[in-house]
Amino acid sequence: MALVPIDSPDGTTGVTVIRSSFVDKTVAATSSTGRLNEVAVTLDRKSSAAGGSLTSRSGILPTVDATGQTMTFEIELIAVGGDSRPIENLATADFVLRACTPDPSNDRVGCVRGSGTAAGAAYTPTGSTPDALRLIAGRAATPFAAALLLDQSGSILQTDPTGARLFSAKAFLNGLGAGDATLLAAFAGGPGAMIPTAPLTVYAPFRGQALASSYFPTLDALTPLLGGNTPLYSSLDTLRQRLSVEASMPAGLAKAIVIFTDGEDTSCAGAEACRTSRLQAIRAANQDQVRLFTIALSSGVDIVALGELANQTGGALLYADTAEQLLPLYGSVGQLMSLSLPTYRLRWTVRASAPGVFLPGNTLIGRVQVKAGASTFDVPFIVGIP
Repeated sequence: MALVPIDSPDGTTGVTVIRSSFVDKTVAATSSTGRLNEVAVTLDRKSSAAGGSLTSRSGILPTVDATGQTMTFEIELIAVGGDSRPIENLATADFVLRACTPDPSNDRVGCVRGSGTAAGAAYTPTGSTPDALRLIAGRAATPFAAALLLDQSGSILQTDPTGARLFSAKAFLNGLGAGDATLLAAFAGGPGAMIPTAPLTVYAPFRGQALASSYFPTLDALTPLLGGNTPLYSSLDTLRQRLSVEASMPAGLAKAIVIFTDGEDTSCAGAEACRTSRLQAIRAANQDQVRLFTIALSSGVDIVALGELANQTGGALLYADTAEQLLPLYGSVGQLMSLSLPTYRLRWTVRASAPGVFLPGNTLIGRVQVKAGASTFDVPFIVGIP
């Protein structure tokens, strides 16, 4: 509610309503002596271009020189506009691989994770734009059954105070194809968890295109239910097991779990325990033929963890630096799961600050700046070294 002073007792003035993540809107407000007048205002959410990364499907593995200092690799990126449509007119100059220098004040993994001289190593691309670029056309859509797993932990209050993730989830539901099916789930743990059954609430049954919008009231009801910690891996594993026995899941469809989170697992006992849980989750997902698609919000996410979940199960890592980028990502993830979304296959060569950095088992962590018309956005990625 806003109190608006107007010069005359009975007059009209324009009032501009401004709220973060929404398009500003000006409405006419009329004053009447002795009365409180209410003006209903419907705001439209902002959306902006965004992208994601996945392991190259060309079959070409990274190559490393004899010293372990220079590596050539391929990745695939997606780029979607604010309207969720794929951006297909980008050129080599529109992709810039950022040089990477570890931040000593940040205890997160910097540029390369692993053994040898990886810790503390920096790298630079031999050329900032890719050595090669190819637009990979989308295939004919393949129907899928996907569970949408939403982070409802307390940190969401800071990263998504307007509930953009829930509104954007409706775009995903609206985009389901005729043969697709989806199921909704939410996770949060600890004493502060607000969801109905912590640490995981599953809103069965699976629903197809015709009934997907019946999840809208459930999404709306999740808006205030924020609190607790982030038991990511245990919730993911429980949901995966649930899918294997869920009677409402249509038979014969490709299976996937779409994970939204703004951070990292806070319930496992340390980094090594988290890594063990993550590898177990990846192994089990592959055994059950469940692809994992991760949607990361904010710079506080564990890119390596979410990238491994996605890349090692045939999924994709989608990244939103701001809440405005969630809408196009959710709106396009259905196409990505159905294999009908175009991607850009890019190749770079990078040189590390010392020999012995790019060793088998290590992981390169990178970030590509994408320029699409008036929009510029970053897409993080990881590359495992075989």
